[in-house]
Amino acid sequence: MPRLPLLLLIPCVVFLVGFGPHSCEPEPEVELAKFGDAEFECVAVKQGAAGRYADSAFRAWSRWEKDGDADRRDRSLSWAGARLRFAFRLAELFSELRGVDCVEQTATASELEADIGAAVGDVVALVASGLDPDDWKDARCGRSLLRAAGKRSRSYLHAEAGHTARAPSGGDAQGRDDEQQRADESFSHAWERARCDTDASEEDVVARLDALHQGVVLDTTVAPGLDDSGFQAVSPVGTVEYQGRTLEPRCGFDDDSDYHFFVKRGSVNKLVVYYQGGGACWENLTCGIPVCKDGADPEGDNPSNATTGFADLDNPDNPFRDWNAVFVTYCTCDVHFGDADQVYSGPLPDVKISHRGFQNAKVVEKFAREHFLNPETIFVTGSSAGAYGALFHGPLLHEAWPASKFSILGDAGNGVITPSFLQNEFENWNFLANIPDDVPGVVESITSGEGMVAYIDAVADFYTDTKWAHYTASYDGGGGGQTGFYNVMLNDNNPVAAVTWWEGSCQFNEVMVDQALETSSRAPENYRYYIGAGSRHTMYGSDKVYSDQSGGEQQTIVDWVEDMIAFHPASSAADAWQNVECIDCGLVLPGDPTPPVIPTDPFFDDMGQTVIECSE
Repeated sequence: MPRLPLLLLIPCVVFLVGFGPHSCEPEPEVELAKFGDAEFECVAVKQGAAGRYADSAFRAWSRWEKDGDADRRDRSLSWAGARLRFAFRLAELFSELRGVDCVEQTATASELEADIGAAVGDVVALVASGLDPDDWKDARCGRSLLRAAGKRSRSYLHAEAGHTARAPSGGDAQGRDDEQQRADESFSHAWERARCDTDASEEDVVARLDALHQGVVLDTTVAPGLDDSGFQAVSPVGTVEYQGRTLEPRCGFDDDSDYHFFVKRGSVNKLVVYYQGGGACWENLTCGIPVCKDGADPEGDNPSNATTGFADLDNPDNPFRDWNAVFVTYCTCDVHFGDADQVYSGPLPDVKISHRGFQNAKVVEKFAREHFLNPETIFVTGSSAGAYGALFHGPLLHEAWPASKFSILGDAGNGVITPSFLQNEFENWNFLANIPDDVPGVVESITSGEGMVAYIDAVADFYTDTKWAHYTASYDGGGGGQTGFYNVMLNDNNPVAAVTWWEGSCQFNEVMVDQALETSSRAPENYRYYIGAGSRHTMYGSDKVYSDQSGGEQQTIVDWVEDMIAFHPASSAADAWQNVECIDCGLVLPGDPTPPVIPTDPFFDDMGQTVIECSE
């Protein structure tokens, strides 16, 4: 954990005790940044101070077990609280001197004092159950366990602080884990030596101590001002300065240009970043109709309205139910990565559109990194157009959170496009302007025409600890599905072709499967695919993620996603997270899109069951 330079601390101490000018305050005209290296160091100091306070609190109760002096115990707790508040203010002032606000990021010292105090009290009561305070052996045993609990808490949070302080350079997760493991072993040995008759089990006490530790981490890394009861809308106004750029968030069309996104506070230090879907457009016909979502509604787009699939945060089987969440709203028709204002001329009247998906997403990223300091794990995903947002912004998010573990999953965005689109229309979004050219092969994956296969190969090879994946239904259908847009591309960008989307089903399936197999062969260590049966477009918001294996898939989507999150490319066995492919892939499931009339090639009736059959 970093130590504050003494020469810088002396004037702060003088100011704090009331003997000098306000030498620790920044110049009034300087606007403090909401994020920076100084904040990591500040939070690290706070975490270490919280560990010392927990240790002091346990020791105060331990002495009380010996002498029964409640006044002395309370004085010790009061002094420990004062030291905690002093350490917090000192860290905040030092961060201010370096131009970074470290106040709003964390709970206050008083709030943590109360929370830690309550957690310590619970452990004290738990340990005391079954012990006779008048028996000197029981009293000695209780004192021993409480001192061990304090030492474990201090060690745990000291280790967390070291990882936090080093987060800008990638952190030290292994060092943290090793130190915490040693603390576990030390506490276990202390428990064995104590030989108490307490009714509490070691597991029960450890669970309470873990909750104390996790609570401190959450309250020092996730901004407490965020709503934890549901998603709250954030509506940026004007320009936003970020990473040396002036960003102008807005929607694509002039009649609905305001932009809004959503955020929710969870109860664990993990973050899911979801990119909303909604089609795309790239020239006069596709943008003139248009065939994409062109507005952001602070009420209608609120993900709190969703009640199915992974969007249902009340489902106990949802792996993301307790996570912090950022919802990147979509309204620019450019798969979240466009960075160009265009006027498209053609058969329809001129169409003016602002492809600002990249700028919008970066504005959301700025907010997220200011409010979620150092997530343990980040799951980046999105559906349809949002799948591309996840896959292409995923590498950029590594810069925002260099110490986090990443999983990146594209839901129904497999990159099945025509060579003509890639050569002629793709550049209208100015996509290449923001591709990370420091990742070998990424720019070439676009310019060479290889597309998604080469792109995943490049990013998976560069970010070897990150998991990359695609999900799709075998014949992803509907006018807004992958076959719909692919059929538009196959028919010279004629949007009407989306109406007869099924005409592209078989060709889509063939190309998609070939791409999945080739990508898996190029990046076998950290890329997987899941190909499900049927023609439904996207899975994230569907309850089928929890139960459906109708096509003979060897596991459910939720189990596959949980395997993905748990998988560590460097240490896990390769089969711990597997590729999944349906057996009866042409089986059309209830609710899947179909042509209006059955049979319509390639959709046929097979004894009352609709199936998709492609000729060889």
